[in-house]
Amino acid sequence: MKTLIEKFESKEPHYPNVYRNLVEKLSRKKEVSTSEGTDEEQFERGKSFGSYYECYMYAAIIGMRANNALPFNRAEGTKFLKIESWKPKPLTQYIFMSLLALADFEFEQIEDLTEEQANDKANELLYLLESYAKGGFEIIEKQVKDDPTYFENTLNTVGFLKNQDKRIAT
Repeated sequence: MKTLIEKFESKEPHYPNVYRNLVEKLSRKKEVSTSEGTDEEQFERGKSFGSYYECYMYAAIIGMRANNALPFNRAEGTKFLKIESWKPKPLTQYIFMSLLALADFEFEQIEDLTEEQANDKANELLYLLESYAKGGFEIIEKQVKDDPTYFENTLNTVGFLKNQDKRIAT
């Protein structure tokens, strides 16, 4: 299992280029002062996510909770930060364990994987992550189209995730 986790964390996921504007809209691009700057810089602080990978993690979780995995061609995406650099670590572990639960793996075989087998399984998990992230971005984008200012209130970000269970039940 340790080898599988290490292989998974060494991967660089891709996000769909079609959602680049959405990711940029929801994520800060740089650190800005909390007390000075232009109106645009002040708005940057109010974004829901401090970085692109946080927005990606959010989209992946939304996609998993909604069971909305969409086919994703990596050639139509942009790679970014390796998973091992994502923080907080417990959230990364939660995503990993969620993917394991959603994957079609024989769990008793995970402990005895060779390096090559672990890399293959890690790639499967990566592709699954990317498909759920794409599904999550689709759901988020629909919300933004319905209400363009919805995510400007950072409390709505938490509420939106929380309400996914209610949407699935209906």
